[in-house]
Amino acid sequence: MTLETIIILSMVQGITEFLPISSSAHLIIIPEIFGSISSKRSFDVSLHFGSLLAVLFYLKKDISRISHDTIFIKKNNQGFITFKNLIISTIPIVFIGFLIHLYDFNIIRNLEIIGWSTLGFGILLGIADTNVKIKKFIKNLNLKDAFIIGLFQVLALIPGTSRSGIVITAGLFMGFSRYDASKYSLLLSIPVILAAMTLESFSLYSKEGFFFNNEMILGIILSFCSAFITIKLFMKWISTASLKIFVFYKNSLLDQLFYEGTHYHISLTVKRILTKQTYL
Repeated sequence: MTLETIIILSMVQGITEFLPISSSAHLIIIPEIFGSISSKRSFDVSLHFGSLLAVLFYLKKDISRISHDTIFIKKNNQGFITFKNLIISTIPIVFIGFLIHLYDFNIIRNLEIIGWSTLGFGILLGIADTNVKIKKFIKNLNLKDAFIIGLFQVLALIPGTSRSGIVITAGLFMGFSRYDASKYSLLLSIPVILAAMTLESFSLYSKEGFFFNNEMILGIILSFCSAFITIKLFMKWISTASLKIFVFYKNSLLDQLFYEGTHYHISLTVKRILTKQTYL
């Protein structure tokens, strides 16, 4: 791969992984903007590893507390409770994702599916963000709440659906603040990314071998830097602002996805719905 390709893919991965926007939609648009850009599966794994390191570094205090309370089985401490919640939230997507991988289900990744899922979940995010009523805090999250969020997260397996976006949407609907919903989304990304990386790494190793090279090391560094900066800025932003900017951004994204041909009418529909919803 060229240096330009490595930089572009690393930046896209780092920025889109933790924001409530669709990474798969961006991966379709990027080749249209920069020409034919592709990467090896092993390079994709390295990008996810960089993103994982970024969220671990950002949440190092939380991870330390969770690790301490879990290792010493302090059942009444917040760290141990959070650990249990994360496990419960992770089970649904790991189970369904493993079945998809095991039986080699072909999830169609075309413009129309990605566009409609971006539209649908963009509208849901707009509704949830417009009607925020804080009833709970992350420290009050129970196993039932964790499982419901986990079920929502399964929807991220649909092409065009943002994992962080759907988790944040679920949290807002359940009465959590924007900040707490986003914080839990970050925590939940750790076991999800780790599980996906492990599964993909074993698959790669069994088929073609797996080893690090200079491209992958550079990808890890760049995705780490872009992801860490994105997380830091996003969490600062969400402390005082709404998510409407991301609803608008999804609208712009759909304009790119459905710019030509028979799909143009979808873009017009999206504009009307999202613009109307945003001002509710």
